[in-house]
Amino acid sequence: MLNPESKYLMLSIESDLQQEDACAFRGVEDFLSNLVRGREFVSPYCSIEVKRENLIETTLNAISNTNLNFKKQLKVSFAGEQGVDAGGVTKEFFQLVVKQIFDPSYSMFNYNEETRTFWFNQDTFEPRIKFELIGFIIGLALYNTVILDIHFPRVIYKKLLGMDWNFDDLADYSPAIAKSLEFILGYDKDDLQDVLECTFSVEVESYGKLKLVELVPGGSSVYVTQANKHDYVHKYMEWMFDKSIESLFSAFKKGFYKLYSGEFTTNCDPEELQLMICGSPVLDFHALEKVTEYDGGYDENSAAVRNFWEVLHELDLEHKKRFLFFATGSDRAPIGGLGTMMFVIMKQGGEKEQLPTAHTCFNHLLLPDYPTKEKLKEKLLIAINNAEGFGLR
Repeated sequence: MLNPESKYLMLSIESDLQQEDACAFRGVEDFLSNLVRGREFVSPYCSIEVKRENLIETTLNAISNTNLNFKKQLKVSFAGEQGVDAGGVTKEFFQLVVKQIFDPSYSMFNYNEETRTFWFNQDTFEPRIKFELIGFIIGLALYNTVILDIHFPRVIYKKLLGMDWNFDDLADYSPAIAKSLEFILGYDKDDLQDVLECTFSVEVESYGKLKLVELVPGGSSVYVTQANKHDYVHKYMEWMFDKSIESLFSAFKKGFYKLYSGEFTTNCDPEELQLMICGSPVLDFHALEKVTEYDGGYDENSAAVRNFWEVLHELDLEHKKRFLFFATGSDRAPIGGLGTMMFVIMKQGGEKEQLPTAHTCFNHLLLPDYPTKEKLKEKLLIAINNAEGFGLR
């Protein structure tokens, strides 16, 4: 049996091979023929330009371009901004799209405060194509080995894999609802109908008003009894996990699998697929310190390096995540943890008052040789709290 790290490596190799195949020349003769005939050079990359101020619409327009081959390695640029995308801009692009799509103002997903996860908003006015877009974006990020900060309950990954849901998935998504249904299943007296006065229907809030949804035809007149309570619980979960979001999830899944045949998920379980897409939330910076390399005149015993690790280890989790995003383009660890990641700290020359910078495409931190730990902490916090794109916001 392969572990998640091995499966992710195989997926990365498969993506690399497909990217090479998508941009490979058919031979020297074809190349010379195109050169003689004056044909335009075929780029080995899939390049798109989007606008920060209109990110979702310009992204939707870009991926709708049938002339683009998204099986090539993705290169992203933001309109009006300088910077060559060696991977860092692409990481930022994915993070920004996901952040906007899941923003409550977009009303595509509802946030569950209890479990801190998102669920499809069945009352959204957004067109289905946007759910296909977010599915495609997640699949495209996976294809380009970019980790995303996404918070879905486990059942979404099971549905992507074509697996059946069960009661444990309800407990994972909404412990409160699961507890209520557990009470019904565990109640063994004959007066269940009188105690509950519950029918095969569910009340849901829609734009500030309650509406009644029948779980079966005429369900508002069918009372829950000892004889049918198991069927009621099944119908309730079927409505919640399938019927209430059927068209939205269908579009989402269609987008997710546009770059894949589905074969790569054959041997995955939901937890492994979640790790491949989202990375690990466990951040062990001591493990990162052990594998970090140094360049430009620094080594592990340099005063600035020692001060840096002391400052980083003293930060709270939120600021550690901000640092990781600043330095790598993601605030999550890859599969296997931070100890499997390549990370380099380089000495940055020039004025001691300048801020640290990073090459997120290579996971390189450029750190000035600050004279004191206090100065280093001051400058580092300014950098990680304000950095966005190719400059300070």
